[in-house]
Amino acid sequence: MTERPDIEIVEVDDERTALADDAISLFERTFDRRDRHDVDELRSEIAEKRLELLPPFDFHLLVAQAQGQLHGAIMGCYLAGANAGFVNYLAVPEAMRGMGVGRLLRPRLVELFKDDALRHSGTELGWVIGEVRHDNPWLRRLVRNRGAIPFDLTYFHPGMRPSADPPPYVLYRQPFADARIELPTSLVRRILYTVYRRAYRVRYPLEHAGFRNMLAQLEGREFVGAHPDFDMPG
Repeated sequence: MTERPDIEIVEVDDERTALADDAISLFERTFDRRDRHDVDELRSEIAEKRLELLPPFDFHLLVAQAQGQLHGAIMGCYLAGANAGFVNYLAVPEAMRGMGVGRLLRPRLVELFKDDALRHSGTELGWVIGEVRHDNPWLRRLVRNRGAIPFDLTYFHPGMRPSADPPPYVLYRQPFADARIELPTSLVRRILYTVYRRAYRVRYPLEHAGFRNMLAQLEGREFVGAHPDFDMPG
């Protein structure tokens, strides 16, 4: 691993700052257009929190910096309807990779999600939810070492449309207070809706072809368990 300088992690709460510009630019460079919000929408999320238009637990943008240089950024929101934290984006500049920056940022965001759950409903955080590419080795490490559970579902990111090719993403949940392997289908539908409606600000999820496809997959199922492509520990 490359030597890591002393890194400070701070929360960005003002979209007008250079730090916000740097983080948004990093997301823009790292993620394909179909895999992320519009840049203006990312900036608007920060502004809405600064102006107290959102609940204080609703959105977080953290950056890792050292010596005035951006080393990474992570963005997520607490989904009150599912008692889950959702990790939207985690990005590290190419020159900073291999320093373990992601392993500093993600746990800090998870701690904020835990605070959000207690503040919102007085309960422990149920899960952290995220989406990664199916072939990402990090997901398999998360399954093996942290008990993450990929949903047994062909998942469509909001930027995707159903086609002859399977989508390259997997939706997963990392259990905290709720370690159930299987979830009731009604709860999974609510999780999917909350991800689309809140985390990605899709105005009408029921009119989105990918969302409708996922609902159709759930028809007739009482529970949704782990994706068969992943070996669950134990």
